[in-house]
Amino acid sequence: MRILIASGTWYPELNGVARVATEVGQRLAARGHEVTALVPRLGNLAREEREGSLTVHRIIKRGFLPLTVKDVLETARGSRGLGPFDVMLAHGASIAVGLSRARLPAPLVFVYHASFPRELRFMRPRLPWGRERLVAYLNEPIGVLLERVAVLRSARIFVLSEFSRSLLAADHPKEIGKIRAVCGGVDTSSFSPADGRRAARTRLGLDLDRPLLVTVRRAEPRMGIEQLLRAMPMIVANEDLCLAVVGGGLLTNEHLRLSSQLGLDGRVRFVGRVSEEDLLDWYRAADLFVLPTVAYEGFGMVTVEALASGTPVVGTPAGATPELLEPLDPRLVAGGSDPESLASAIGDALVFSNDDLQARCRDYALSQFGWDGVTRMWEEELADVVLNGNHPRSRAQLQ
Repeated sequence: MRILIASGTWYPELNGVARVATEVGQRLAARGHEVTALVPRLGNLAREEREGSLTVHRIIKRGFLPLTVKDVLETARGSRGLGPFDVMLAHGASIAVGLSRARLPAPLVFVYHASFPRELRFMRPRLPWGRERLVAYLNEPIGVLLERVAVLRSARIFVLSEFSRSLLAADHPKEIGKIRAVCGGVDTSSFSPADGRRAARTRLGLDLDRPLLVTVRRAEPRMGIEQLLRAMPMIVANEDLCLAVVGGGLLTNEHLRLSSQLGLDGRVRFVGRVSEEDLLDWYRAADLFVLPTVAYEGFGMVTVEALASGTPVVGTPAGATPELLEPLDPRLVAGGSDPESLASAIGDALVFSNDDLQARCRDYALSQFGWDGVTRMWEEELADVVLNGNHPRSRAQLQ
């Protein structure tokens, strides 16, 4: 197949969408497909890169306009003249609308990673008054329009979880027949136990024996870092442990203040953004990884990355997290997203976590989320789009 992949983020950016877009593109190319990627410019990286049958065009410009608008215009501009293609794969609504405006003669697949309008509605009342909150209010009607157009103009819509399918079905019930469930994956050769927890801690300069919780999150309201911080006093009352928060964002300073107010100095370490190499070791170093999300977890790349590293994950029942964790061990899913539920689930997991559970985490990630199997799933669905074009199967056939 000749495949055009367009995404608003691509490696070496390290967010979940970038990982999925890049890995799927590279692995489809490795399987013999002719893949062209249309992605944003990034620093001094070359505007065009070729590796085997993968060509990456870093030509989407970013500027003063909101990305919701800019990405539509730039994706349309950048994709004209490319091709021909058998199918187009768009990661995100604004990217999908941009590809549709280019009017290339190929069916469009919209990868629905998350509901941008729903996330904005959740986030904006939780932001302090200022520029970010104003932008959230201005972006919502744009996001609603873009999602509606992306859904209508797509031949298929890929989701990474049944939770995401449920959101689409609620917001766009007439388009449910277009939805296909694929999956996110993890590079199990990189995300692995490697030489073990103690070696990872040595490289990171950590205490070798003190129990360690790790979370990797953007500092935004729905990510649940505040709830995890509020759970910590209840946890440390019974356990001599510490928490490492990897990542940064809008609310980092607020989280720093809250941690100090809760008397957690020496118990919580705000690591900030880290290199890929260090990220691998933070996963390996942890006794438990915690996913404290309070809303809209569309898949959970960090969850499968931690599991592949042999680290048990305690997560909240928000979004797709139960889909990932319950088949492994239902005890890993907290009763709620509130601090009390988190503290209880973490305390219990510290008791039942052992070498056997760690090995099961690794085996589960290998069997369910290794990119070889996941890529074949994407390949089969894309081939179906090419064969059937704009004639989605009926809702009855999906059930």
